[in-house]
Amino acid sequence: MRAECVLTLNIAFGLAVGETILALGVIDRFFSPLIQRLERIGIHGKIAAAMVLALGAPRSGTALISRAYSEGELTGDQATFGTLSLAFPGYLRRWAGTAAVAAAVAGVSGFIFALVMLSRSACRFVWAVALLSRRARARSGAAAGLDIARVGTGERIARVLARLKRSLPWAWAFFALTYVLVPFADDAFSKYASRGKMLWFLPAEGWAVAASSLAHVTAGLSSAAAALSAGKLGVAQTVLALLAGNMAGSVTRTMRQNVGYWVGVFPGELVKNLLRWHLATTTVLEAASVLIAWCVAVVN
Repeated sequence: MRAECVLTLNIAFGLAVGETILALGVIDRFFSPLIQRLERIGIHGKIAAAMVLALGAPRSGTALISRAYSEGELTGDQATFGTLSLAFPGYLRRWAGTAAVAAAVAGVSGFIFALVMLSRSACRFVWAVALLSRRARARSGAAAGLDIARVGTGERIARVLARLKRSLPWAWAFFALTYVLVPFADDAFSKYASRGKMLWFLPAEGWAVAASSLAHVTAGLSSAAAALSAGKLGVAQTVLALLAGNMAGSVTRTMRQNVGYWVGVFPGELVKNLLRWHLATTTVLEAASVLIAWCVAVVN
């Protein structure tokens, strides 16, 4: 119930902040000198503003893109890749704390794991920006920005309330469904890993660390620290185990952390496109990082 309340507050706060920024003309005031330059590489001014917002409040950045999309200022491609690009600014804000905790719990292995996560997020950001640029060139700048009529405060409040009424039931239902199903998926992976059919890839102790990571990254780090102190895993194997666990939990983590919110602020067709591109880009980069870590572990 607490998680549902947090989701509700996130959606309501994000939509309210997005409307407030548009109403105050913050984007026109602070980003107008950059719009022409940004459009040359395919980044709309609203997306640039959302990136800045994401440094402090990622949900508000997503809501700003949602509002701009609903008003016709962003195309579906711009909204999709713009939303994907917000992950890196949001992660950059909390990385120092994440890295400190990882290093404190699992030492060098934890810090390397945190560094790989940051590097992977940065690569995904560059990828999303490149996709934005390519799609913008393909459209020859079409729909880069439309003249949207100003509306009053009362109408903006009414739109937020109407959107909440329409979107919250879907967000609640989807979040509740994933909350029920995710433990079963995590348990299935843990049982599969414990059967020992993948020992050529990672020792049994490594799979135990990977399975612990599905519940929460801190649990995985604690399990990694125990395996390291017992001498059952080396640094390279521990990093590989943490990355493998992170990859295994990618889909369920996306369902818990992203989709419930996306359903609340984006229309259904855009959520499908966003989910497809999110999983595709994430899976490719996760698989590449796991493969590199495995090669390093084998060499060592």
